[in-house]
Order: sequence, then C-alpha cells, then structure tokens
Amino acid sequence: MLAGSWVAMLIQGTLLGGGPEPGMHAHYAALTCTRDAAAPFASVDFVYGPMEPIAGQACVWWQIEARAEDDAQAQPLFQLQACTTRDPLIRSPEALQFRRYLLRIPETSEVLEYRKVHGGEPLLPPWFDFARYFLPQRAKGSGLTDGAPETCEYLGHVLTLRHVGRNVPWTPLKPKVLELDPELLVSTSRNFKDTEGRRLPQTPQKQNYQYTPFVEADYPVMLEAGINLFIVSPEQEKYVRDEPVFYLRGAGKDKPLRYPADLYRSNYVGSQMFMDEPSIIMVGDVRIHKTLKYFSDAAAVIEKRVRAGYESGGNDGAFDLEKALVRQGVSFGDMRLMQYDYPSWETLYDTTYYQMAGGLTGIVHEGRYRVADFDKAVAKWTAEPRRHTPEEVLRYHYAFLRGGSRPFGKHWGTAIYGQCDPAIAPRAMTLAYDMGARYVWFWTSDHDHHVPWPEQLELARTLRKHRLEHPRPSIFGPPPARDLAIVIPYGYFLSVDNLWWVRVMDAEGKNEASARYRRLMRRAHAAIQQAFDRKLDFDITVDDDREITGYRDVLRITDEE
Repeated sequence: MLAGSWVAMLIQGTLLGGGPEPGMHAHYAALTCTRDAAAPFASVDFVYGPMEPIAGQACVWWQIEARAEDDAQAQPLFQLQACTTRDPLIRSPEALQFRRYLLRIPETSEVLEYRKVHGGEPLLPPWFDFARYFLPQRAKGSGLTDGAPETCEYLGHVLTLRHVGRNVPWTPLKPKVLELDPELLVSTSRNFKDTEGRRLPQTPQKQNYQYTPFVEADYPVMLEAGINLFIVSPEQEKYVRDEPVFYLRGAGKDKPLRYPADLYRSNYVGSQMFMDEPSIIMVGDVRIHKTLKYFSDAAAVIEKRVRAGYESGGNDGAFDLEKALVRQGVSFGDMRLMQYDYPSWETLYDTTYYQMAGGLTGIVHEGRYRVADFDKAVAKWTAEPRRHTPEEVLRYHYAFLRGGSRPFGKHWGTAIYGQCDPAIAPRAMTLAYDMGARYVWFWTSDHDHHVPWPEQLELARTLRKHRLEHPRPSIFGPPPARDLAIVIPYGYFLSVDNLWWVRVMDAEGKNEASARYRRLMRRAHAAIQQAFDRKLDFDITVDDDREITGYRDVLRITDEE
C-alpha cells in the first residue's frame, strides 16, 4: 500500500471514529468566575480546520478567536491557529502535542509563527500549565450539542455554548516565521547603554557612566551580534516583538499589555529576568547573620528564602506579572499566571545547589574572573600555591554551577562584569557554552561593575562565531556523562570567602567546627587540583542521599578525621 494512501486511510478513520469535523464552528459566551468582575473577554469562537498528516500521525488544525464583545463582527483580541495531535476540547490523559503554532494580533497587524531553531518544532508560550489555562477544555460533566462541548473552561473562567455551525471556510494564516533559541539566552541586563562607549578609569575614585535608552537603530546591531533576550519598556517593545528574540517587560501603565493577546506570544517571557542575589541578601540581613550559627542554618535559609520569594507575587516572584495585571483590573478567575522559567543572579556560586532546591530554574554567576585574585583566595586551602590558568579559574566556578543545578534538571550560566579580566571574558563565554550553559549575560550599570556596550557587542559576536563553529547537543536532553563528581556533605558549601557570619566557627579558626571545615576545604581542593592535573571534566555537588549517576567516578569528601 502506498504511504499516501495509508495516511489518507488514517485520517478517514479518525473522522469516522468521531474525530473533529473540519469546518465545525462553536460559539461560546463567557461566564465570569470572579465575583463582581467581568471576564476579560465576552465570547470565544472555536473552529476546526482540516486534518493533516505529520510524521505518520493524523493531526488536527483548529482556531481560537476571543473577543471583548459578544459580537461576531467585532475585531478579535487575537486569533490562534494551531495543529495538534488530538482535539484540544476533549478531556484526555494524552498530552496535547503541538505541530504548528501561529498567532495573529489584529491590533498590531502581526501574523507570527513560533518555532525552535533546533529541529523546527513549535515553541509555545512559557507560562506554567499553558495548555490547561490558555486553551479551552471541555468541563467535567459537560454534555455535547451537535458535537461541541456545552461547557468549557478557559483562562480561569467558563464558556457556555451558544451556537454550533457547519462548513465554515478554513483560511490558513500566512505568518512571518520566528525561529527562536531557548537553549542559549544571550542578554544585556538593562534597556539602555553607556554614552561613553569606552571604559572609564575606576581609580583612584570610582566613576559612573552616563546612560541612554536603546533606540530603534540599536536593536538590529544587537541582533546581528547574537543577543537574543531583551528587557524592554512598553515604548521599546515594538522593536523586538516580531523578531526572533525573547523579551521581558512589565504590565505597563500608559501602554499596558494586551491581555490576553500578548500572553500568546511565544517570545514574550514575562516580567522577571532574575531573582536578585538571594544568598548575598541573606548574608547582609542583620536579622539573619547575627543569629545564624551553623552551615546547615544557611543552607536551609537560602532554600526557603528562594522558595518563598519564587512562589510569591513580589518583585522577585513567579506571580509578579499576575499581581500587576490584577491591579490593572484583569480578572483571572481560578487561573494562576506563573512565570516559572527564570534564574537567580548571584555572587555566591557555591550556594547553587541550595538555590536550585528552592525552585528556581537556573542560576547566573556574577563573573568577575581574575587569575591573581583566584590564586590568592584558594592558596590557603592548598598544599602549595598554584598559578592557575584562566581556563582552570573558569572550570572551578562552572563546576559549582553545573554540579549544583544538574541534580534538579536546572540550568546555569555566567554574566560578565566590568571587574572581569578583559583577556578572560571571551573564553568565559565560549567555555560556558561548551560546558552546557544556558545563560550568557552582561551587566550594565554601577561604575566598575559595568561592561561598556561596545565590549558587550564584541563579546556577543565572539560567542556567536564560536557556537556556529561548534554546535552542541541539546541541553534539554539527558546530560552527557562527565568524568568526575566531587561530592560534599549536605548542609555544607565550599566558600573561599571570609565566613564570619557562620558563627559556629571561631575567629581564630581553632574550634572543632573550624577544624572540620578546614579538613573539608583542604580535601576538596586537593581533589580539584588533581582533577585539573588530570584534565578531568568535573562537577562539584552535594550529597543528598540520592544515587549520583552520569559520572565515571564519584568522590565523596568528608569533614571527619
């Protein structure tokens, strides 16, 4: 039997078996599920398109249009066309798999299709439980009228069936295709640049830079350099929203987000770029560091602070955008709008494991890599002073980031700061990419922390050239086997800084707690030095009683005599 005939029979069998009928149209009115507030849409129209064979599977096209008024002639807030492996209106334990995802927003005259640059698969919006909340689903207990569910759940509210039609013409959208790379996010941390275009001397006195917002002409320059994640103001949004890049912005006031239309954009990723320095902020909190006594205190507090902040509607929280939209009058019913995919931005890289345990999806280290400073910091923990290579300095830091995030299936990266040795910065970016980093960022602002914009562009171009010449496997797949895991006891972290705030240790370093920590640090650094000498690809992680897999060798370090 010919392949085309087999596929045709498959599609016909799907239709005869009660599958969706092309051209069927269901018109719904909205029932609000928020007391004393209307739903943010008045009606929803759902239309079935043709069946299409993809990869030997009969897939169905369908379309959603939501309107602010219950008037078929009113312009829709948005129009979504998608092709999926099954009918989305049917409640099913089978996961809904997308084969195409296209969006039209009439107000902006945009028609866009979102695809992953690797493999060409559709890229969906980043919200937690997207299919559950953002697609209509047949409500439990709902009957059918003329083949359409009488009651559906949608965006936290309820849809009630008003009309079922037949033989509605299917008009495919003709989109601009955006191929996006969610596996490598290259970004500058602000929506402005310095006006000097060069480094300012920071001695004998620190100098701040003058800054100016990015304008339309700046964005093609940054896109060409390989930057693909932007923080934008509502005024700057129009320069990036239909480009193959990701962007962040708040709910806005004078130019608010178009709800729900803008949340169907797969390249709009929310309001939060990162959680700001949870470990550093803990150390600086007098309510903590004056009473915190044990290493395990710090580990537990970091994890719980991260979780509490992440699960909140605060400035660092995953529900920040939801809270802002509620303030603007958006009614969510029982829906939760969670921006779950963002990292922390942190100096204390050695606390990576405990931050990831708190729920964040990644960590970005504040990269101030300098060989002499590193040599001095680790010298007191090694048998002999060592002049490290720049690559060893980088691998040391990345071992904590990768080893602390891997147990949770999370991601890591680095951010280049002005204090980073400019000679090391290019390799810091390319090595991070080679080792599996997802985030490669730059810091903009604050005197000597700042990286001038021309340097950011040149570094981004260096990374772009490197990744084109050295494609890597997907970081979303199973991680490759590594040579060595150096494992420390749960509750500890290996810090080369002054741990004055861990008050179980005495200032002279002579009590039992200090002796245990010295043993742990010296043994761990001896193992690290040996790994350097043997050219091993190693991670540093925490023993949490799990089976540590994916390494050719596992070395557990203890603090015992």
